[in-house]
Amino acid sequence: MVPRKSPRIPLELHQIKAHEFYQKRLASGKEGNEIDDWQQAKEYFSQHPRAILAWNLKMPYRRGKRLIKRLLLSLQSLVRVAWKLLIFPFWLFQQIPGLFAREDKDSRTFAIDVVKTIISALGLIATLFAGIGLFVNYLNSQAERQLIQERLITERFSKAVEQIGNNKEEVVIGGIYSLERIAKDSPKDQWTIMEVLTSYIRKNSPIPSNIEQLKPEERQKVLEKLPSVSIPVQAALTVIGRRKVENDQAGDNLAETTDSNKIKILDLSRTNLRGANLNRANLDGANLNRANLDGANLNGANLNRANLYRANLNEAYLYRAYLNEAILWGAKLNGAYLNEANLNGAELNGAYLNGADLNRANLYGAILWGAILWGAEVDPKQIKSACFWERAIYTEANWDEDKQLWVAADREANQREIEKLKRDKNSDPRNPIDCNTK
Repeated sequence: MVPRKSPRIPLELHQIKAHEFYQKRLASGKEGNEIDDWQQAKEYFSQHPRAILAWNLKMPYRRGKRLIKRLLLSLQSLVRVAWKLLIFPFWLFQQIPGLFAREDKDSRTFAIDVVKTIISALGLIATLFAGIGLFVNYLNSQAERQLIQERLITERFSKAVEQIGNNKEEVVIGGIYSLERIAKDSPKDQWTIMEVLTSYIRKNSPIPSNIEQLKPEERQKVLEKLPSVSIPVQAALTVIGRRKVENDQAGDNLAETTDSNKIKILDLSRTNLRGANLNRANLDGANLNRANLDGANLNGANLNRANLYRANLNEAYLYRAYLNEAILWGAKLNGAYLNEANLNGAELNGAYLNGADLNRANLYGAILWGAILWGAEVDPKQIKSACFWERAIYTEANWDEDKQLWVAADREANQREIEKLKRDKNSDPRNPIDCNTK
């Protein structure tokens, strides 16, 4: 049995108990010293831990009582000083007639100086009170201005939401960009606005609810017939992506997000686009050179033929997502959840799939030239159903500055992994795809 650790003895309580033992020792005439009293108090508390608990429970009350006492004493001293300062001018006024009544010249001169000093002091006090009044008025005006601004933002927000619900496309787009303007003016409302926009995307660009009940062939046909992303939905995606992520928890002024190379980024990180129809969506940053979908919820989303060039999809949720023929050149999919995702014909050239979960994902016809599959959860059958899997990287990779691409850190080890896959005949596909047409 592990002995229970004794609770910490508060210093003040320890001193009080040691003093009690000291007094008892003196009363009984026993010999000893303060160290023995201290040790005896320690032994007492080790046997009676509840005494420590009771003390700790009463301490907030004691501290509060002491604090109130100190505040009262400080207030009393302040009142005394204020009273003396207040009655000092009256005392001086009482002394002035006596000073003027004296015949000596020095007394009269001193009385005149006193009057001048009092007048100056009264002017200073008046100026001080005027300054305080101006400061109070300033605070009141700032508070009123803030209330007016919040009221205007609320009205603008309500009007923009009404515009989004309009049937006319141009009115909807105007409402979307009005919400962006509000997010810039009021960072604390940014996340609410982003939730409104993601909700708009999910509502106005959904995947048919019965699609999961269809057979894979029929499901693919239905997805191909879905319209491309509408202009308002693309505008909403652009506005979400232009937000400053720091303002999701309320920050300072809104600004465009950039990476270390000062390249503009469409930031859709942590957004909820579950089940949205983003067919052929342009998510390469709206021509801003890459999108950030880090940790985004894209479960079941339709991203067929979407442009995700060099996008950041690290740890993104793509369960049962549709990425048929999606452009994922150089995309970062580290730790992404791609369970049962459809990557049929997706262009994964140079994509980084380190630690990605590809269980039961469809890689048929996907291009794996230069893709990094080190640590990815994927079986040989899935790999061999893809194109150019012999040119993929299965070991640790390094960035080659000269070639501007990822290469195997140990080429021999990577080649051994490729040869191992080639020898595994059980994983060969029954109907191998003709990759020469790719």
